[in-house]
This record gives sequence, structure tokens and C-alpha cells, in this order.
Amino acid sequence: MRVSVHGLPESLARFGHETSVREGRAFYYQDDPCDQAIYLVAGSVRPVKFAPDGKPFDLPELRAPCWLGLAELVAGSAYLFDAVACEECRALSFSRKNLSLALAGSGAGDVSAAVMVALASEAIRALRLLSRDDARGKILGYLMSRRATLPGVDRARLMLTQASLAESVGLSRETVNRQLKELEAEGLVTVSRGEIGIPDWDSLARYAAERSR
Repeated sequence: MRVSVHGLPESLARFGHETSVREGRAFYYQDDPCDQAIYLVAGSVRPVKFAPDGKPFDLPELRAPCWLGLAELVAGSAYLFDAVACEECRALSFSRKNLSLALAGSGAGDVSAAVMVALASEAIRALRLLSRDDARGKILGYLMSRRATLPGVDRARLMLTQASLAESVGLSRETVNRQLKELEAEGLVTVSRGEIGIPDWDSLARYAAERSR
């Protein structure tokens, strides 16, 4: 399989359209219909995802070489997050039509394999990021960060209102209330007015670690 200077099979790279995006500009925005996949050749991108309540949270930075929006293009869905350039970026963009032409052309076997590997990698990365940064993950991360302020305490009650917790993690109070009730039902926290109890820090830490895998 011949490889181009962009790190893609040459039979695929030639169907891409070269483009550049200045720092602070977006390749695309969350929930816009996906009309192109981006192969980042140089630079880095800051993915920003917006929760259902409209509050944004950043995902880990993505650096070249990598695909953006490939899963969405193949699935015919909307973009999953804003893709904002952290610096001057160069990329190859692929429309759905051009990607189909590439797969139908010569060397389709090599191209198909390359696309499927990239697609699988992106899907796995997206699932891991979303599970790590979902509402419960944010709450667990914040609660565990408070453990350091209470050394040697096996059972602790944090003087913390649900409203202040919601503001700290960028979630709505309703979402925090629902998540805490579910955690309480599992015996991981106790909830009372102005307080959140942690019956067993180690159990909470194990639960948080298992969810992040």
C-alpha cells in the first residue's frame, strides 16, 4: 500500500480537498448536519461538547494526524462536538461523495481497510470521552477531589448544597439531584439538606475508576 505525505493511502488522499483554518475558528459545530470528514494534517483542535442544558465542557485536545467527523459522515448523522482550531491548522476535507468515489476506485481494498480502522478508533475514542465526561463522571470527579481535603476520614459529610455542586461541575441542579439519588440508591453517597455524605471513600473511588475504563 503506497502512503502519501499526509500519512494516508495515496488512493484516498487524492480525493481530499486541502483546507486551512485559523486559530480560534471552527472546522464545524455540534449538531450541524455532517457534510464532510476532516483529516487533520497539521495543528491541533479543541473539541467542545454542549450538554443538553446548553452548558459546554471541553474534551481532550486532538492533534494531527487524526480524523474529525469521520464516524458522523459515514453514519449520516450530525457532528458530535464543536471542533475549534487551537492554532493554524491544515487539513484534507472529504465530502460523502468523494469518500464514496475513493472507496469505489482503484485500491479500494486498501482504502476501505484504512477508513474502517480510523472509524473504529474514532468511535472507541468518542465512547471513552463521553463516558468519562458525562454528568455522573463529573460529579464523581468533583467528590473525589474533595477527599484530599479530609485526610484520614473514612466517613465524611461534605457541607455542600446541590446548587453549589451543580455550579462547580457545570450541570443543572435537576441533573445533579437525579444523579445523587441514583448514587444514593447504590449506597455510595447519602444526601441531606446542605450535605452530601460519603459512607466509604474507597468504595466510591473503585466505582469511579471502573466507570472510567
